[in-house]
Amino acid sequence: MTTFRVLAVDDETPARAKVRRFLEGESRFTLVGEAADGTEALASIESLKPDLVILDVQMPGLTGFEVLEALGPGTGPAVIFSTAYDGFALRAFEAHAVDYLLKPYDGERFARALDKAHALLLGGGSEAARLQALLREVASATPRRALERLVVKSGEAWVPLRLEDVLRLSAEDKYVRVYTAQGEHLVRQSLRALEERLDPERFVRIHRGDIINLDAVAKLEPWSHGDGILVLRNGTTVVLSRTWREAFLQRWGMEG
Repeated sequence: MTTFRVLAVDDETPARAKVRRFLEGESRFTLVGEAADGTEALASIESLKPDLVILDVQMPGLTGFEVLEALGPGTGPAVIFSTAYDGFALRAFEAHAVDYLLKPYDGERFARALDKAHALLLGGGSEAARLQALLREVASATPRRALERLVVKSGEAWVPLRLEDVLRLSAEDKYVRVYTAQGEHLVRQSLRALEERLDPERFVRIHRGDIINLDAVAKLEPWSHGDGILVLRNGTTVVLSRTWREAFLQRWGMEG
């Protein structure tokens, strides 16, 4: 029996560990490598020649979609996308993904995705039938709408904070510091967990510990070594890391 080679790509170590765990005892597939970002994924695809890639969408540097674009149409391995935001489903269809795993997914859902990949790799099933099945899976998944507000503590009271008023979010130990034009608030959750609920059309990561509201950026000033300085509309500044520079510029409407 043919055993197909799998590459797991996700910038979160626990997410890659989950894929590794779900593939244990799977006779049809074997994990041949892992990658933590898009650039590493491209190098691993080139060197390891996997048949299937479990590919995260939102990663520093290259996104999952940009990885596929770099490989070129009709080339490369089969792909199962993995993301916490269901707004990427249409692009997954356009990229001819085998399946679209909406985080958090369980072993049963992962197994169904592997079944589809196995059938495709063996040459079974039509493209139309595959896309219809993918559409049904996404439609039946519990949607995770982007957050519209955060509830933060102000003195002894809890108050709603509209996301459109947020300028910047920064990691601070086990908290996230939320900056607005009126002040700062602490939210008890990780930056990564909060990022998964933010609208990716409005919020973008610019540094390992910082996410900004694109509408809050007044200007970009060059700095050094590929980094930049973003000046926000309240006059404060924050570093744009070269790791996230290209993704920021594209989302901001400017080519790198």
